[in-house]
Amino acid sequence: MCPSPVLFELSGEHPTLPAAEALACLRAESPGSRQLALGPGYVLAECDIGSLPYVAGRLGLTHRFGRYLGSCDLQELESMTSRLDLPSGSVCVRARKVEGSFPEVNAHDLARKVGKVLSKQHDIDLTAPDLTIRVLLSERAHLFISQYEIDRKAFDRRKVAERPFFSPISLHPRYARALINLTEAKRGDTVLDPFCGTGGIVLEAALMGMRAMGSDIDPEMVKGCGRNLEHFGVQGEVLVADVGDVPSIFGKVGSVATDPPYGRAVSTKKEDIDILYRRGIRASADVLSPGSRAGIVLPREATTNEMELQELYRQRVHRSLTRHYHIFIRR
Repeated sequence: MCPSPVLFELSGEHPTLPAAEALACLRAESPGSRQLALGPGYVLAECDIGSLPYVAGRLGLTHRFGRYLGSCDLQELESMTSRLDLPSGSVCVRARKVEGSFPEVNAHDLARKVGKVLSKQHDIDLTAPDLTIRVLLSERAHLFISQYEIDRKAFDRRKVAERPFFSPISLHPRYARALINLTEAKRGDTVLDPFCGTGGIVLEAALMGMRAMGSDIDPEMVKGCGRNLEHFGVQGEVLVADVGDVPSIFGKVGSVATDPPYGRAVSTKKEDIDILYRRGIRASADVLSPGSRAGIVLPREATTNEMELQELYRQRVHRSLTRHYHIFIRR
């Protein structure tokens, strides 16, 4: 199929992670895709439209996305709308402002104005339209047809407190999924979490169609991880193992995604946390082939000789914890 421009309306819950996740997911599902534009609350990319259902099944930090119609300054919006070449059928118009943009504009009134222009050639249906036209107000007005909407409530149904076995410091499912996507793992790839804990990352990998694998030194964690996988109806291979034994147990895997313990209220078997992190990074490198990626979340920035740091994202959780999302590539 010919590549087409697609606009992703991002969640905005982190300044850079949502766009990075969307682009990494496209690289995994639509080789040859490329970024066309990036701005507050959105990313515009050219990709194979046949890949979009798979992309929709992976994303965690995007609201919705679909066929890009165009961009303009606000005063040109009605004129541009009148020139749109849309498929036949009824339409509904929705508008949303990226936080901080166009404070003087009422998004509901704007949607009505755009709908009035479109009503000259299309029936307006606010309940069950054939097409939903989105107007995203960022630095300009961006229009697209909303074709895929991410069910963000599904992630909340899998959040820490909703699992049979949980630890309060686990990543939220949306961020666990974003971490996996940032490794550019493909469907069917083996994704390994060598510090699986209660299994949040293993669970998301399994739900994304990966071969999900994990290990932990604590038998209770491994048992609890198994309970969580069973509760949500997915399968994964989870074993009790010290991180140093991971390469000999699992061999080569497609990617690593892990959120090691932070040294507070968790079991590290009294091992110095910095030594544990170094062993974990080394083990992650050993299970990867050259060019493969590891996504490792740590409470501070880390470096290694075994892998090259490709990307680093910081997420402030509270005053005493900032998560650092490292994306390493095996040399």
